[in-house]
Amino acid sequence: MVPDEPAGVILDRLSSQITKCRRCTLWDGAKQGVPGEGNMNARVMFIGEAPGEQEDSLGRPFVGRAGKVLDSLLAGIGLSREDVFIANIVKHRPPGNRDPDPDEITACTPWLEQQIATIRPPLLVPLGRHATRYLLRRIGVEFVKITDISGTVFEGEPFGFPQKIIPSLHPAATLHNPLSREHLKEDFRKLGDLISEMENDARI
Repeated sequence: MVPDEPAGVILDRLSSQITKCRRCTLWDGAKQGVPGEGNMNARVMFIGEAPGEQEDSLGRPFVGRAGKVLDSLLAGIGLSREDVFIANIVKHRPPGNRDPDPDEITACTPWLEQQIATIRPPLLVPLGRHATRYLLRRIGVEFVKITDISGTVFEGEPFGFPQKIIPSLHPAATLHNPLSREHLKEDFRKLGDLISEMENDARI
């Protein structure tokens, strides 16, 4: 029997394939793909919307102003980028940082699904409404406003194995609306509590 490929090998291959992806037209206006990065054994996976200008330039997720907010929030709950995996539902930057179209999300999310299937994180944290809608629809949940459900824990098998989903506001929200900063901090406080609870359960 041929042994399963190591997760790192699979993720590297996916990253290479993503950079060459032509499943939608977003690649045509982007500098490069942004596959995602982080710990291949991560227990927590953060899923954003799409790369922005800085991400497009560097080929890495959340390295612009919103990324600095995310780094600060992670540090606040005792995590770093080395502990988690960070990706987006769309792997190329939409023109002008517009919202990704539904057909673009449909074309691109199979890449994300393969990343999730490889890493198998027990906890998913969608950042913002687009990522949250994509994930929650996989367990039959709909919502109107992200602010109504952020910080709420959902459970199901969106990718064929048990996972928890805890949506959060997108870190970029604080750049446009300073009042959302406290809401975002509360989302991450709840996330930190959930991670501690899951770690305690794992030790039983």
